[in-house]
Amino acid sequence: MNLEGKRVLVVGSGKSGVAAAELLRKKGITFVLFDGNKDLDVTALIEKNPVFAGAEILLGELAPEDMARIDLVVLSPGVPTDLPMVNELRNRQIPIWGEIELAYHFAKGRIIAITGTNGKTTTTSLVGEIMANYFDDVKVVGNIGIPYTSVAADTTEDTVTVAEISSFQLETTHEFAPEVTAILNITPDHLNRHHTMEAYIQAKKNVAINQTAEDTCVLNYEDEVLREFGETLQTKVLYFSSKRKLDKGIYLDDGNIIYRNPDECLVCNVKELKLLGVHNYENVMAAVAMAAAYGVPMDSIRKTIKEFAGV
Repeated sequence: MNLEGKRVLVVGSGKSGVAAAELLRKKGITFVLFDGNKDLDVTALIEKNPVFAGAEILLGELAPEDMARIDLVVLSPGVPTDLPMVNELRNRQIPIWGEIELAYHFAKGRIIAITGTNGKTTTTSLVGEIMANYFDDVKVVGNIGIPYTSVAADTTEDTVTVAEISSFQLETTHEFAPEVTAILNITPDHLNRHHTMEAYIQAKKNVAINQTAEDTCVLNYEDEVLREFGETLQTKVLYFSSKRKLDKGIYLDDGNIIYRNPDECLVCNVKELKLLGVHNYENVMAAVAMAAAYGVPMDSIRKTIKEFAGV
């Protein structure tokens, strides 16, 4: 979708909405801000976030005539995708993106994306460290606290972006296709938002559905949902396991982390790590598998994981 000459509705005036608006303004694209809080102090909002100065701002309700003037909607992650307003926009065939899709549309370079119920931040931080110790231009973004939209305009073909992606953010991706992804685990969470476990699982799976045969998805072999999901993917799949040896992938064996793809390589012993606990060993294994799939030499990976002390 070419956004030149389009009018974009940014829904939500918080951190994500601000970053989306700033990216659109940098790209010379007209945006309209909508916030469901009809009592929002617009003057204070603009003083705090000058990007909204001069923009059309709509509060409380979105009228049909306002919807008719919109070409694209960018939802902040905290905005449920099943609100009546969002459903009406969808019924009008207006594309609905999230901040990740918007950033991906403009960003350059290569991207690694991590999701899962638990361990995302630790794993994302570790992958970011591994990448930063090997590549010159690395950006760590997403649910970790830095909106992807806030750095997208500054990326180049040499940029490596490492993104922590939540299920909320994955509800509104469409063409988002990272080169390397990981789903660490899936346990019941955010069901007040997703309503069913099936919907939550599908949101997580969205991180990998656009990957090609040349890309890699790292999955937890001990998570039955993810093990079965891996069997359906057309991309390269690397499993990690803390409970058994794998013919291909990365696993824990008597305290040793072993990477096999296809040759067996001793990564390290868990006693050499500063992170403690099986859940952290799983995070490390996922990070190692992602970095190795990306092409980082094992010596460089090994050095970083031994120095990493956590978030």
